[in-house]
Amino acid sequence: MDTLDAKDSGLVDELYQAEVLRAGELESVRAEVTLSEQNKKLLSVLCRKTKAEFHKFLDALDKTRQQHVRKEISGEVKCVSC
Repeated sequence: MDTLDAKDSGLVDELYQAEVLRAGELESVRAEVTLSEQNKKLLSVLCRKTKAEFHKFLDALDKTRQQHVRKEISGEVKCVSC
């Protein structure tokens, strides 16, 4: 989670454009003060998404040049709906 960049990389915008995040979820992530809090909020929101939406998140990591994060979490994140 420490290497994830939810904000400055454009990740949350990419997820919004891919219709993974709704407007309220986007604003909720952006409202967090620190990068760590933003990352936690984003991952919390993502764990309530569908398997297809989670895969869009993984694709968004690639698009925002965060392949290292994708490799780290793709086998570790265990979402109920994933």
